[in-house]
Amino acid sequence: MRFLRRVHAEWLLIFPRLTRTRHGASLLGLGILLVWLSSHGLDPLAIALHAGALGAVIGAAYAAAGESDRAALGVALTHPTTPLAIATGRYLAAVVPAAGLVIATTVAVGWQPARAAAGVLAAAAVGSCALAAVLTFGSAAAVPLFLFMAGAGAIPPERLVDLAHPGVVRLAAASALELGPALWHYRDIAAGNLSAIVHALAWAGLGVLLASAMVARQRVVVHR
Repeated sequence: MRFLRRVHAEWLLIFPRLTRTRHGASLLGLGILLVWLSSHGLDPLAIALHAGALGAVIGAAYAAAGESDRAALGVALTHPTTPLAIATGRYLAAVVPAAGLVIATTVAVGWQPARAAAGVLAAAAVGSCALAAVLTFGSAAAVPLFLFMAGAGAIPPERLVDLAHPGVVRLAAASALELGPALWHYRDIAAGNLSAIVHALAWAGLGVLLASAMVARQRVVVHR
């Protein structure tokens, strides 16, 4: 119960960030763009997946990417809390608005529970990895991750490997798409594929643990 109270205290950051920063406006703009793309041929499942993944990257950026945000983590650790509680709270602050965006865009383009579930799980997986990335590298990690998910994230890795001269960069991208959270894989969630569901949940848990380790490092920085 104490752990949940600590998580809740961090999660409450969601409200001022949505209303007093550009977080809320960014999600609204993304939702409008995705609905517009739907009217120009983007399929509804892709809308849900992109809403979840891209919304989660935006959420992670506003939850922990700034230097002041990461510095505040060290101060928070001087209070009765734990790195895991802080990471979990920040994770929920990043993912819950993205899940709301998934629901809103799915309703706008034609409601289907399976699509919404796929989008929410994509947000859960991508959001945890994005949080760990921005805690490690700062805001510099947010834009490349956003662009990667928006573009290559939906491409099956075999399409990159089958190129005549894929090169090191394309092989690395194909490996990331095969092993890491990627939208091409999570399309199968809408069809009830168990391995895709487990893949998303596993990455959600692993990302939070990695983010927790990055939060714990801030304790060392503060003591120095």
